[in-house]
Amino acid sequence: MGPIRKCFNQSHIVPFQLVHNKTKSCDDELPHHLHEWHEIIMVHQGTCTFFIDDCFFELASGDIVIVPGNSIHCSLLDKGKTVTTSALYFCPSLLASMIGSESDSLHSLFTTAKTTKQYRYYMEREKRAFLAGLFDEIAKETAVADLYSGETVALLIRYAIVFVSRNCGTAQEKLSPLVPAWIKESLAYIDAHLHEELDLKMLAAHACVHPSYFSKKFKASIGLTYIEFLKSKRLVKAKDLLKTTALSIQAIAEACGYHSMPHFYRTFRAATGTTPAAYRKNS
Repeated sequence: MGPIRKCFNQSHIVPFQLVHNKTKSCDDELPHHLHEWHEIIMVHQGTCTFFIDDCFFELASGDIVIVPGNSIHCSLLDKGKTVTTSALYFCPSLLASMIGSESDSLHSLFTTAKTTKQYRYYMEREKRAFLAGLFDEIAKETAVADLYSGETVALLIRYAIVFVSRNCGTAQEKLSPLVPAWIKESLAYIDAHLHEELDLKMLAAHACVHPSYFSKKFKASIGLTYIEFLKSKRLVKAKDLLKTTALSIQAIAEACGYHSMPHFYRTFRAATGTTPAAYRKNS
């Protein structure tokens, strides 16, 4: 089973969801999942290992995590441990410029995170309290639901993005010691060679381990088999290229390792419910 596609309750006029100040255990966390919306996570208390794209790092109080839309991610908690976080999810369309310019300033927080693989940041306690206050105001406006609440929520979300962009510092790297170096190297290798044929024997040889050990340890570390991870990464890359480039659909399929167009169309439709051309048109 591959990553879960998280769906959101879109009953509010503004496409967003706020899960504020919630304490979770390993039983409450979704396994590997992805969604089209952007997400900002603020850690209030506790620790956990976080996996996103092909990166692992340790989260602790004060950390801010930037999750660009369409990124495979999950929190990994040990039995008996909890972490308290706030998570703001929202549709990227909310970040469109309101002043009629071509400025991409509000999107830059997420595009930079994705291109540099810098997803984890740190915010000082006082500033974190201010951001939590903005989340409180968003929750209050959602409950009001009057003529002005939609506009107010949209403005508060945009202000929260500006505040995070201005006030987050790069966190000191704290990589998870539980993940072998060869697993991390294998993830990076897969990411850089999605256009190629990647089978178990070749990946195991690159990591200098036995294929059966590679398969077992990969699943234990990532939570997905290498095949599930590879399929998901190829699909994520295809969606990104459809959104951000003018490449032909065939060129995109080949760049993502799909060497049969019928197979690419079947796989894409099964995962998204639409064709590559329709996905590009609606993005």
